[in-house]
Parts: sequence; structure tokens; C-alpha cells
Amino acid sequence: MESFIINLIEQFGYLGIFLGMVLEAVIIAIPSELILATGGILASKKIFSFWLVFLTGLLGSLFCAIVIYYMGYFGGEVFVRKYGKYFMMKEEDLEKSDSWFAKYGLKASLIGRNFPIVRTLISLPIGIMRLSFPKFVLYTTIGSIPWTLAFVYFGYLLGDHWVIVCSYLDILKKPIGLGLLILIVYFLYKHIKK
Repeated sequence: MESFIINLIEQFGYLGIFLGMVLEAVIIAIPSELILATGGILASKKIFSFWLVFLTGLLGSLFCAIVIYYMGYFGGEVFVRKYGKYFMMKEEDLEKSDSWFAKYGLKASLIGRNFPIVRTLISLPIGIMRLSFPKFVLYTTIGSIPWTLAFVYFGYLLGDHWVIVCSYLDILKKPIGLGLLILIVYFLYKHIKK
């Protein structure tokens, strides 16, 4: 994976960072932190500009969030109403999540942008609930700044020692993934029990 990202950035420069961020949203296995840190490392070597790497990463993240938002906006609710029963989702579940996202959705977008896996998926339910697009863009942009800036900065600061940080990130991803799995199993259990 690392060699793919390095080749992408070497071949396409800033556009490679943008494309990497787009691919991260489509293929969650591609870690955005590695893309951003690689850009930071190259900025530390004066190959790239620190702020252009940051801006490119932020724009790539925002672009993907908008695409996923519109996937939910134009297809999500219809999909849930038509096929939701096969995934143990009912229309009342949609209505409950509608009211929850109406109350907390944009704050969830703001906070969720700083957690692996969640940061990519949070846009879909917000799109399904058809929350305000301008506010979504604003909250997503603000929420994406800490994540993007942190990893570009760590790459810049640590340079080739970035591998040490990657090992810690892998450790953090496992409990988050486990937590999401537990929530899914709990959700399925509650629906099967009913």
C-alpha cells in the first residue's frame, strides 16, 4: 500500500495527493493518514509546499465527503425504503435517525471527521437525512482541518521516522473497528430479538 501511495504522489504530485484522498473514500483500506504524511515528508524535503499539501488534502477530503453526501441524498432514502427490510431496517428506523441527525447530524460530521473509518462514512447518513448542504460543507471543512493538518505536520516533523507513528495508528484502528463491529452486532441482535 505504501509503495502505491508513494508512486501515485511521485507520478502526479499534488494531484496524486488529491487522488489518494479520493481513493481513501472509495477504498477504505487506503489510509488518508499515510497519504497526508507522505505529502508532509516531501514538504520537509522542500519537494512540496507544506500549505499546498495541507490544502490539497483538505480539498480531496471535502470532495469525497460531498460525493458520499450526494449518494445518500439522491439514492439513500429510496434504497432504505425499498431494500431496508433485507438489512433489518424499517421506515421507523429511518424516521428515528432522521430526528437524531436533524438534532446532532452536523455536529457528528464535525467530530466524526477525526476518527478513522467514521470520517469516510459519516457523510452518507447526513445525505440520506438531506441536511443542509451549505452547513454540511462548512462543518465538514472545519472538522477535516485538524485531521489533515495533524498528519501533514507529523509527516513534516518526523520525516522518514513516520513509520513509527504508522505502527501506533494501526494499533488505534483495531479498537475503533472492533467498536464499530460491536455496535453492528448489537444493532442486529436488537432487530432479530424484536
